Amino acid sequence: MAGGPALFERNLALAEAGDPAAQLNLGNMFRLGYQVRRDPGQAAKWLALAAGNGVAEAAELLRQMGIEPPPPAQPEPAAEPDSLYGAPPPPDPAALRRAAEDGLAAAQVALGNALREGAGMAADPAEAVRWYRRAAEQGDADGQYALAVMYDRGLGVPQDLAEAKAWYHKAAQQGDSAAQFNLGNMIRQGRGGTPNPEVASRWFRKAAAQGEAAALFALGTMCETGSGMPRDEAQAVENYRRAAERGDADAQYNLANMLRQGRGCEADPAESVSLYYRAARQGVVPAQLNYALMLAAGWGGPCDPAAAAHWMRRAAAAGDARARYLLGVMLAEGRGVPADGVEAHAWLSLAAASGVAEVERVAAPALAAVAARLDSAGLAAAERRRQECAGGRP
Repeated sequence: MAGGPALFERNLALAEAGDPAAQLNLGNMFRLGYQVRRDPGQAAKWLALAAGNGVAEAAELLRQMGIEPPPPAQPEPAAEPDSLYGAPPPPDPAALRRAAEDGLAAAQVALGNALREGAGMAADPAEAVRWYRRAAEQGDADGQYALAVMYDRGLGVPQDLAEAKAWYHKAAQQGDSAAQFNLGNMIRQGRGGTPNPEVASRWFRKAAAQGEAAALFALGTMCETGSGMPRDEAQAVENYRRAAERGDADAQYNLANMLRQGRGCEADPAESVSLYYRAARQGVVPAQLNYALMLAAGWGGPCDPAAAAHWMRRAAAAGDARARYLLGVMLAEGRGVPADGVEAHAWLSLAAASGVAEVERVAAPALAAVAARLDSAGLAAAERRRQECAGGRP
């Protein structure tokens, strides 16, 4: 984990305070011997604490170490309702409507939400817009944000980006972080006006100051590329890290890339592979591919061909052309999986017809080599399997 002793001390302090992510990070540092002396006992201690706090990755790492993880801590039981009064009744749509008609902005927004979602009443997006507008016109930030979303997406009203932008701006000026982020996004993309990355960055900074992960990620990309601000890879790393710590999968992937390449920070394969794993679990396909490649190479952690094949298959099933080619090769050669010519032919066929020139160039000869080893029955089975794989059946 890049950052040396300072990062170790930060994770130690947070882990001792009970932060599950820091416990996972600390356990990984001791497990891999990165920035600290390798200590399996300390690794097991901190990973067990993280697993007990519900971190699935920590439990998985303990199993790899041959240690059965503890069960996740059970939440505190909810207080029993007073038997005299019982549980509070569900919201009353009629009462909600009366409060909204009496001019209570919070009730108007709540009624708009119920009408938009069809919660306790028939869904009616146009009627939801009417109630959001009444709250918005009273200066209620939640109403302004909700009305902006309806115009932005064309729900209950014709899509009108200028109106959406205007209402996001009103809510953003009142400090609504989601509105600040959405406004920044519209300005950055030129939706509802001329693109202006510099102005967009100002709104992203306001949202990021409130911990909005998506805004931190957006600032990271702008710092990395020099869009709307001077290019600053070190600051990009910092923004990605803050977003990644809040669970943003795209930030985890981008930060992993920068740590792997040593851009804006000291190269750190161990932290990189951990971040690829977190993003991969959230369905980021390029992260699944990169995680598989690092597992196959033993870079940033132990070499694990079987796990590499598992994640390569996940990325291939999601449609990644390179993953389809590499999985086909692994199946043809029996690397990490039993050799299977039919399965290899299916994935290589998809790679060879991917439309990605560099993939097609290497997949075509690999496909021909596998085909030469199959008889007519095998080729027919491979075609059936290709159709299944193309339909997303891994």
